[in-house]
Amino acid sequence: MEGFGVGSQLKINQIVKKITLLLVCLVWFLSLGMHAENAPVTMAANVTAAIPGVSSVAVPVTVTGFNDIGQFTLTMKFDTTRVRFVSATANPALPGMSVTYTKPSGNTKASLVFSWTGSSNVSLADGSSLAGLTFSYVTGTGLLSWAYTYGAVCQFKRYVGAVLTTLSDTPKYLFYLNGGISNRGAPVTFVPVIIMTAPGSFQIPVTVNGFNGIGALTLYLEYDPAFITYQNTFTKNPAFGSTFLVGNIAGTDGKMLMIIQWYGGAVTLGNGAALCTMNFSYAGAGATCPLSWNDNGPSCEYADGSGDVLIDLPKNYYYHDGVVSPPLIANFTADNFTPHKTDTVQLTDQSAGGATSWNWSFDRPAVVFLNGTNASSQNPQVKFTDGGTYSVTLLVTNSYLTDSEAKIAFIRAGTPGTWTGNTSSDWNVWSNWDNWLVPDSNTPVLIPPAAPNWPVYNGDLILGINCSRLTLSGSTSRMTITGDLKIP
Repeated sequence: MEGFGVGSQLKINQIVKKITLLLVCLVWFLSLGMHAENAPVTMAANVTAAIPGVSSVAVPVTVTGFNDIGQFTLTMKFDTTRVRFVSATANPALPGMSVTYTKPSGNTKASLVFSWTGSSNVSLADGSSLAGLTFSYVTGTGLLSWAYTYGAVCQFKRYVGAVLTTLSDTPKYLFYLNGGISNRGAPVTFVPVIIMTAPGSFQIPVTVNGFNGIGALTLYLEYDPAFITYQNTFTKNPAFGSTFLVGNIAGTDGKMLMIIQWYGGAVTLGNGAALCTMNFSYAGAGATCPLSWNDNGPSCEYADGSGDVLIDLPKNYYYHDGVVSPPLIANFTADNFTPHKTDTVQLTDQSAGGATSWNWSFDRPAVVFLNGTNASSQNPQVKFTDGGTYSVTLLVTNSYLTDSEAKIAFIRAGTPGTWTGNTSSDWNVWSNWDNWLVPDSNTPVLIPPAAPNWPVYNGDLILGINCSRLTLSGSTSRMTITGDLKIP
């Protein structure tokens, strides 16, 4: 074989370098893809009915999304003047897991470090316990806070091949949910559902339950200034002094944040009392504006008269959102109000006000949904398998509102003038006719070859008055007229 020259060797070297570069880029790209996968959500429980001096307060640490995890390190900090660590029990599905307690050094904050490295990836069902912790409750509010700054670590990794790869957990506060132990929780805070039918001024009251011995508060309420505008005036509860402040600042994504702040001596309010009432104007045009308590980043927070921050998790229990919205009005129509029993009927939602879910119901069971639609479809298709009238009800909802519309005898199914004899032999009984309607002068009548009861007409039956036409459709069809059959 002929040997390679210098030029050929250079070309080979260049090709090798290009292949190596492509492989490096590929590995880097794959590592980015792996890194982009999310870590589990880790949550410490909240206990709000603890008794001082009790040394058996159980606090489970649970996980969601714990899929194919090979290693983790978690750091929890707490104030030992509020709670004291007693013991920890690890999930047996994680052999070798340790929970290490470190005493306070130079302050009152102790820490727990949860560590585990597996020989392979492990998965746990959502809501599984990572570890069961036991504390002794001392006083006030003992926050159990996940620590991930100043050298503390909260991190999950997954084996990719033989390499442990860090999983994404940004922003941290969404992946590591703090817990706490206290003899009470924060007050429950509400803003209402406000229905606006036209542009104009309105008020947003902020009300509370369980507002007992509160010494400070900070609340952030998000709204969209494209739909409502704060008028820079408010009325505060007279129980609060001059340190009660209300204002607004720019939020994210074009939203605004109302800020409500106060501090002072301990105050108690009755359930349903208003902290304050804020004055707004509504732009109208059918606009819906959610009123959402913002507890991520800028945080809603209450403290008692001693300055202890009160537990307010889960957020949706302690902070109830509202909305400014046009009314939700259910309505609907159909493309055929008098279908035959084999016909497909299209029901069409005509609701106003932003429905997001639908539920259709009927007063009789003989209704079949067609073409993949069902009772929760916005615009279902149905068939009525028995003749007669059907009342239809549509229930619509969105995140805040519910409304329903019932239309009585909305559909009359069946073939006009077809005798069934289901009830008796009496011509003038509506339930003996397929569409539950006694024939009139415009109705052609058909007597079938078989029926449980044959029709009897008492008196003279006059075509053009009692029906437009009379047909006995088979050789076995029968009918009795006690008078004469008159054909004008």
